[in-house]
Amino acid sequence: MYKFTDYTPEVGENEVDFCRRLEEFGHEEMFIRKTLCYHFERENMEGLGAFFNQFEQARLRHISMLKELEPNRNHYSMVKKVAKNLGLSDELAELWVNRFDEVGNLSFLR
Repeated sequence: MYKFTDYTPEVGENEVDFCRRLEEFGHEEMFIRKTLCYHFERENMEGLGAFFNQFEQARLRHISMLKELEPNRNHYSMVKKVAKNLGLSDELAELWVNRFDEVGNLSFLR
């Protein structure tokens, strides 16, 4: 099992590059958020919903994780869960859930 304390930013690495590297490793959005907040001393995750729009694979992996945890969740319930977890509007969460429906499950590191 991976811990967010296991990953540290490289010298000179900014937040976007750090998140991109973790996304390339195969992590999902909430893991990357926690790691980002820990290492860049962010006090909370406020505003990260919009920031993570640029990390499609990480976001879709988070939805994959939610689907794995509750495989019988209906579309409406999934939209509400994604909106709550990621701090998104219901409308934006629905776009992401629809994108997930197009792409399908993505594997993620546990």
